[in-house]
Parts: sequence; C-alpha cells; structure tokens
Amino acid sequence: MKIIKLAALAAFGTTLLTGCGVEPGEVQADSKDEALPAALDGRAAAAVEGVRGMALSPGLMGLTSSWYSGSVSPGATQHWYWNNSSLTGAFKVGLSPTGASTTSACQFEVSRSWDVQQYGGEREFHFTIKNTGSIACGTNILLGWQDRSNTWATGGIDVGASKSWTWNNANPLTASHFVGVSPSGSTSTTPCELEVTRSWYIQQPGGEREFHFTVTNVGAIACQGDIQLVTVTNANSSWATGSLTPGTSKSWTWNNANPLDRVYATGLSPAGAVGSSTCQLEVTGSHYRQVINSDGTAEREYVLTVQNVGSLTCSGTVLHNYL
Repeated sequence: MKIIKLAALAAFGTTLLTGCGVEPGEVQADSKDEALPAALDGRAAAAVEGVRGMALSPGLMGLTSSWYSGSVSPGATQHWYWNNSSLTGAFKVGLSPTGASTTSACQFEVSRSWDVQQYGGEREFHFTIKNTGSIACGTNILLGWQDRSNTWATGGIDVGASKSWTWNNANPLTASHFVGVSPSGSTSTTPCELEVTRSWYIQQPGGEREFHFTVTNVGAIACQGDIQLVTVTNANSSWATGSLTPGTSKSWTWNNANPLDRVYATGLSPAGAVGSSTCQLEVTGSHYRQVINSDGTAEREYVLTVQNVGSLTCSGTVLHNYL
C-alpha cells in the first residue's frame, strides 16, 4: 500500500549549502538572475548512452529520452538543453536520483525550465537541475514530452515583461495541466527566450476550475511565441489537501515512486470557493530523492508542496498524474 507522508509548513524556503566544491559544468546558483553554467547537450548525452530510439523519435512515448547527469556537488546546478525540439508540444523533466548513502538522501530538483528559438527557427528546451541534498551524487534525467491540447499566440512580449492567461473550464477536474512555449522572433545575433514562471489553479464560486499561468521574456530581445497547453489525464493517484488557510503550505512525500522512469505532472482541483471569494492553490515546489531503507534497498521518492495563494480558507485535491 502506498504511504503518503504529510508535513504542515507555516513557511517554506530553500536551505543554502555552503563549503562544498563545484565540479566542472556546475555552478552555485539559486536565481535566474545569476550566471548559468555552460549549457550541456542532452540529445548528445542520450545518444552516447544508447537511447537513440527515444532521442530521435520524440512523441512515440511519454518519455522522450533519458541520460545520466554525472556526479553533482551539493548545492550545485547543471544547465541542459534539448535541441530540435517539437514545435507542437511541451516538455516536463523528471528525475531519478542515484548515489544515496545509508545516512543521507540523494536529492535533486528542477529549478528552472524555458524555451529558446535560435536564428533559423530551431526550438530548444532548456532547464536547470540542482542538487538540493547534502552529498555529492547524480541523477538520471527523464525528459518527458506530450503533444498540446490547445495553442494560441502570445503576441509581442518586451524584454523582462510578463503576460498571464486563464484557461477556464479546465476540465476534466481530474486532469492536470502544464505549458510550454514555441518562441519566434529571434535574430541572427540574439535568440528569443520565453519562460513559464508561474502556474496555479483557481475555483470560482460557481464551481468552475481555471488554470492560470504567466510567461516572461527572459531573453535580450522583444519577441513572441505560441502557447503549447498540455492536458494530462494519466492518473497515478489523488488525495485531499485538507483545509488550508491563506498563505499556508503543506508538503507530501510519495514513496516508492515507481517505475523509475515515470515523470510526474501534478495538478490541483481547488474546492470551497464561496460568495465572491475564489479558492486558489499552487504547487510551489517539488523534488525527487533517493533514500536507502533500513533493509538496504534503494527507494525513489517524490516530494511536493502546495500553498493556498488566495485570501479564502479552502481545500482541494492533489492530482498526482504522470506523462
């Protein structure tokens, strides 16, 4: 039987780890405003490891490809990209850490992901992973992809500016959603770079569920793109959040997160909107970790945090879906 571990949090934050060395291809970075390490070629890494079938045929399965990160120091970040990306879908990165000790977990998170158009039209999917644990270890990177269910144009977005959209009647209520962008408008010297910087769910007082998200121009030129909205209906499990007061967070651990190549795409179905007040819930963090059990077996776990980002005490359902 699957066990769900619950921890209520009054506040949350990132623990900074210091005094650790940095391996080549890594950087100690915690913000998109800080310098990124050199970008590493995911397609080339996958081909070297012998997964050319997936690498050359995206869309044939939920898992587009996978490869190993190599050892990453605690607190360090790697920057990866997947070139010649499909123009009609969105990517989601999962992780399967490896190298935990009997006393310390191996723990990684996807800290950013964004889309880039190079001059000539090539779309690249970029993302960063971070070792958020206390020991040097590695992770299998799981690149998931799904074709869009809907698409529309962003219109022009200035450098540093953001635009937000609402996908209303976000049905079925058991589906989760995520978004990619196919950028356009790169020049011979400067790519177009667009990032989905936030997404959350709202229930209106009449019961309608909405999916909200924000896209930011994180590049150096004004440009535009096409939204790639994905609807995920593969249900792994679901559970109730319980009542959450405004600003409160709760975290859960999904243990025995098998199979080890599964990529999760968690969604939310808020409940409790009343009068003129909406219920607003957001997944504010997630990470994967490997632990060594007392019997010596290795176990993958998925940890996620949900926050009430509205002004009304309410609840909802966590939709633990996968690609």
